[in-house]
Amino acid sequence: MEGLANPRGLSFGPDGWLYAAEAGTGGDGPSIVSGDGQTVSFGLSGKVTRYRSGVQEAVIDGLPSLAPAGGFGATGAHDLAFLDGVLHVVLGFGANPALRANLASAPGSELLGRVVSVSGSTVSAVADLAAFELANDPDGELNSNPFSLVALADRLVVSDAGGNDVVTVGQDGAIAIKAVLPQGSFQPVPTGATVGPNEDILVGQLTGFRFPLGGANVFAVDGAGMIDVFATGFTNLIDVAYGNGKLYALEFDSDSLLGPNTTGSLFEIGEDGLKRLVFGGLNSPTGLAIGADGKIFVAESGVSPTDGRVIQLAPVPLPASLPLLAGGMAFAAAIGSWRGRKRS
Repeated sequence: MEGLANPRGLSFGPDGWLYAAEAGTGGDGPSIVSGDGQTVSFGLSGKVTRYRSGVQEAVIDGLPSLAPAGGFGATGAHDLAFLDGVLHVVLGFGANPALRANLASAPGSELLGRVVSVSGSTVSAVADLAAFELANDPDGELNSNPFSLVALADRLVVSDAGGNDVVTVGQDGAIAIKAVLPQGSFQPVPTGATVGPNEDILVGQLTGFRFPLGGANVFAVDGAGMIDVFATGFTNLIDVAYGNGKLYALEFDSDSLLGPNTTGSLFEIGEDGLKRLVFGGLNSPTGLAIGADGKIFVAESGVSPTDGRVIQLAPVPLPASLPLLAGGMAFAAAIGSWRGRKRS
């Protein structure tokens, strides 16, 4: 897939197509100051695109999007999943949820910070994660940026990178806290999530400022909401996926967001928690999916408003892409809103 606008989560649908969430490029609508201090403007530029057998097509467009001038590092459609065959999309926000009211003059802005369902050209609100954060604030710092969406048999699981928590969404839209990730000298900032082999929810963390090298974990959250560290020693994780009988973890920026390079890496994690590098030199990767046939797909150039793409990884690494610096730092800052700055 190519020509994507800020691509994020990937997922295979029950129809065999590979789906990609596009956060869009913002627009010329009303603006707010996001959690990282940037002025971001609203537009209906987000979409979901799918691919199969050489055909790339839009499934739904006109989804809400927030982005700074230029469109790099947008917030919007962050991930997607299918529950009972119905496409669901999680839409980010990246700020104090009270600020959503400042966008109320723009139709569609009320969907930011929510899980929505898609049927044909109809988008319906399912659950309001931003309002849940405003009312409950589990980690004590108001910020909501729903990021990853996982479908279980009868409910959805959402990681909120701004709220530092993992919640469940019932088929009736009811939201419940599953786990609040532990905080130390920096905020956890949960990003990608997947279902593990024993039905635990496995969650990667970007980490907050100062984005320490090797400071990111993969957490396992069991059915009772108990949290354990499944694997350690990563840097700025953006997504995780289970396939081929293994867990895969994708780093957005392998030398830290404060380092000079902007390339990420994909790791394979064994049952013993040890990691093995599978592929390096990925250009600002933001999404990961494993096909039923074991093939690995990655969303690359994931902070570009025009040049995002999805690639299939070959057994022997291809030449690394040229780095895409613009928007990368801002995107990661927006995910966690530089959470933990005051603790650094």
